Amino acid sequence: MELKSQFSEFLREIRPTDRQKEEWKTGSNTLRSRLAADRDLSGIVVATFLQGSIRRSTAIRPTGDKRPDVDVVVVTDIDCDKTTPQQAMDKFVPFLDRHYPGKWRAQGRSFGIELSYVDLDLVITALPTDPTSRQAMERLYRSNSVLTTSTIEDDMSWRLNERWQPTPFGVQPQLLEDAPSGNWRPHPLFLPDRDVGRWGRTHPLAQIQWTAAKNRACNGHYVNLVRATKWWRQQYAETLPKYPKGYPLEHMIGHVLEEGTSSMASGLVQVFETMRDKWRFEALVGKVPVLADHGVPEHDVLKRLSLEDFRAFHSAITTAADQAREALECDDVQKSGQLWQKLFGGKFPLPGPNGGDRKPGFFTAPAQPAEPRRTERFA
Repeated sequence: MELKSQFSEFLREIRPTDRQKEEWKTGSNTLRSRLAADRDLSGIVVATFLQGSIRRSTAIRPTGDKRPDVDVVVVTDIDCDKTTPQQAMDKFVPFLDRHYPGKWRAQGRSFGIELSYVDLDLVITALPTDPTSRQAMERLYRSNSVLTTSTIEDDMSWRLNERWQPTPFGVQPQLLEDAPSGNWRPHPLFLPDRDVGRWGRTHPLAQIQWTAAKNRACNGHYVNLVRATKWWRQQYAETLPKYPKGYPLEHMIGHVLEEGTSSMASGLVQVFETMRDKWRFEALVGKVPVLADHGVPEHDVLKRLSLEDFRAFHSAITTAADQAREALECDDVQKSGQLWQKLFGGKFPLPGPNGGDRKPGFFTAPAQPAEPRRTERFA
């Protein structure tokens, strides 16, 4: 059974909490404000924006002592043809020492900042050196479309378009399309990689735009299917290989998910079964699939996935596909709930005595009008 109400409750339980959302907004907004006001960096910082699973609405609720993890991209006008990756990153060390003493660490392609309530990843990038490309992309990176702190799920009207504006509550969303891909896709940012000593291409906007478009094409189910699959992976962490996880896993789901998804249950079955069938041959002959990045096609998202981990993951997905199919086709409400719970753990609620899928047209009126959530917390 599809158990739509149970899936809705399950998703509420695995999304980041309101408090966690406030904390990552506070942490990232403070960092962005400090960068904009910094006397040494304000002259080279063009814009800052959010990327990663939080921005794409694919993050799951941190468990245990884990904190929300948010990526902040800094777009600079550093000339990557004349500046080494180490020199570029060194420009940010005095800033980090002033504002985050003892809380930051250098990473291969970013800086990690560990606070008591959130982990920040500061990603340094540079605009293209070509004057025409640089001018066009500066306008885009300074637009509300990029600067917004709203996630894909917060505002479904979002488009990668300089004319886009956030939709106020109660106002009809703008009818915009994404800007023509030819205007922005050929102009990625450049990312300093200290480990190899050179700059590489990166295009986080392409990942965000692709995810938003895919989510709309799947009736809003794509980001939730990613969350559910990540949660499944977390439940079986002791028996699953360490990889794939994070963005590579998200990319794999998007690669196989068909458009027009009608429900979480059917979407999960389709994703698991397609992963099983599509990559059965690769697992058999000992070959890891190649999946091109949405923004930089020459990058293989699964480049770091070992054959051993891929085969172990494919075996686990095969088992999950059988379990999900059994849960979907089971006509007994309680047994179906138990089968779904076996996949996702205790956060997936069992149906009540009269639970299960509601009949078409069934509606329960709310007990009282909804009120906006009030909070005393602010940045």
